Amino acid sequence: MLDPSKKLVYAVESVVDIAYNSGAEPVRSREIAIRQGVPHRYLEQVMQRLVQAGVLRGVRGPRGGYLLARERRRITLGQIARVVREIENLDNSHEDD
Repeated sequence: MLDPSKKLVYAVESVVDIAYNSGAEPVRSREIAIRQGVPHRYLEQVMQRLVQAGVLRGVRGPRGGYLLARERRRITLGQIARVVREIENLDNSHEDD
């Protein structure tokens, strides 16, 4: 049985939220955190990694936030899961220090 981590759930919820709520304007991570009931500090870490992986596109500035980096149908759960697994592996390796 699949037992997804909290970070994976947060990441998937965030990408779906952006797909649903973005138009021409980027979606702010604070808005996503409020809508999804997700802790902002975890969310921001995940969002930055999704940008690095090419799933999301970050927009800087006062009207900034996040947009999907490509069409919704071209983003897979597997891509998101790989990004989260990398984060979790880094977190676990820092615990060993």
